[in-house]
Amino acid sequence: MAEDTRPAVAIVQTRMTSSRLPGKVMKPLAGAPLIRRMIERVLRIGGLDRVVVALAEGMANDPVIAALDGMDVTIVRGSEADVLSRYADAARATGATTVMRVTSDCPLLDPEVSAMVLTAYTDARQSGIRYARTSPEFGYPHGFDTEVFDADALYEAEANATERFDREHVTPYIRTRPDRFPAVTIDTKPDRRNWRLTVDTEQDYQLASAIYDALYPRNPDFTYADIVSLFESRPELRAAAEGASAIARAAAR
Repeated sequence: MAEDTRPAVAIVQTRMTSSRLPGKVMKPLAGAPLIRRMIERVLRIGGLDRVVVALAEGMANDPVIAALDGMDVTIVRGSEADVLSRYADAARATGATTVMRVTSDCPLLDPEVSAMVLTAYTDARQSGIRYARTSPEFGYPHGFDTEVFDADALYEAEANATERFDREHVTPYIRTRPDRFPAVTIDTKPDRRNWRLTVDTEQDYQLASAIYDALYPRNPDFTYADIVSLFESRPELRAAAEGASAIARAAAR
């Protein structure tokens, strides 16, 4: 069954009130707020029609608006606690039929990887696939995470999800029901899932800042391959990424 899956909209959830590192999205990376650097990368993802920032309501989150001034993004505000409804509101406001989910704490996300997930989803739609994602277990570093799904799946989750975890994390309702939402998963070799390249803690931020300081001035469009090369030349940064991942895994147990 042929189906038009456009418009494809990336929705980036963000807020200032992270419990582990409050205000992290405004921390500087190579001279600009983290959220601005992250959105720069999202805007380079091929195949998207629009980029939307799903910003939590409340005055505490207002600085994000100024940080994104002049960027080609739409800002839609919604519930801070019910992120699922905030996502659905953003999708409705932009008429999305295909939704890409990325989070604002991933300023090292590679646009080519995210575009690959979108392409895999689009190519598989005729065979009934409704959800595509980078593997959470193998392949790309933690921080390249990308999910793509049809907007109707999002609205179904919004209407039916009742658990607090499902409302806070957007896609658990979808990914735990493969019978309703058949999925395809994207991975790669070598496995570098033990590299932590997201920003949840001060340690994570210091690593991201070091990577940006090393790569951004010479090439603002640096890629996953550039990070790999940097880690080969500066093994202390790779050790930091692996150490942060080990700490996060231990804390999750």
